[in-house]
Amino acid sequence: MTDWIEPSAREAEPAYSSEQVERGQKLVARDDLLTSEKQQTRLKIGDLLLEVAPMGDDESSKGSDEVIRRFAVEIGITAEMAREYRRVSSRCGGALRQVLAESDVTVSYSVVREAALGFSLPKEVRDAEKALPVEGRKRQRQARWDILLGMLQKPGRRRVTAQEFRAAIGARPVPNSASAMTAEKIVEQLARPDVRSAVMASVMEPTYLVEAFAADPMVELKVRDSLAQVAQVTGSRGSTSVAEKTDDRLVLQFRRRVDLLYGLVEMHPEQIINIADEEMLNDLEKACEGVVHWAQRLHSARTAGQAGVR
Repeated sequence: MTDWIEPSAREAEPAYSSEQVERGQKLVARDDLLTSEKQQTRLKIGDLLLEVAPMGDDESSKGSDEVIRRFAVEIGITAEMAREYRRVSSRCGGALRQVLAESDVTVSYSVVREAALGFSLPKEVRDAEKALPVEGRKRQRQARWDILLGMLQKPGRRRVTAQEFRAAIGARPVPNSASAMTAEKIVEQLARPDVRSAVMASVMEPTYLVEAFAADPMVELKVRDSLAQVAQVTGSRGSTSVAEKTDDRLVLQFRRRVDLLYGLVEMHPEQIINIADEEMLNDLEKACEGVVHWAQRLHSARTAGQAGVR
């Protein structure tokens, strides 16, 4: 006699493979570690969830909520996060991702989520969008993507913040805890290694330095001095003598004075007349006479010796 086994009692075949679980776990770990890659990583997690539980053209789930819930537990995220990542990925296709990847403008995952889902739109607006036919919903989403793509084209833009984009699409502002912090509290955050690393990466970014140096010639000298002090503390230049360090400082100071001289000479005489009084003009003329005599001596010394030998 064969025993009857209830269908519900049978071991259900997993809807996903161990390889998919391993991939998901690695992506979640990467998302936790690499703040700068959250947009890309979360879209990849969403792609993986679409593999596990595909969505149809009408965005109905061909995979059950239970499959998504179990897979989310396996890879270490909540079911709510899994459903969100899956929906965002389904609405951010290859062409859009390529534009985002090739743009020099930083776009966070929060911005992509707003474009894909209208995440922070008023409830009545989201409900009205859901009530539209499929094509109508697609047009609404495309309008948000068009706004984002337009923002990427703005000259000089370096990033699109979630607050900016929410304002552009008419979404409600989301309170930013950082904006409510006092200056002292923000400075305290520098004690965190991840925050300190992010600040240093931003400050040392080439475009930032170029802008800072252009705004104030003294900045470069200050930065060089700071780096020299750091090198001294860390011992990376432990073999360098004090005399050499002093010479380096003198060279930097001399470089600054040469740059200042260039700046003065490049001023149009009418500019100087407009801002200088008689006493200053007299001093300037005497200084110029001294510079002419000094330049002749410098030329003689240079032809007799060799520049850069100390």
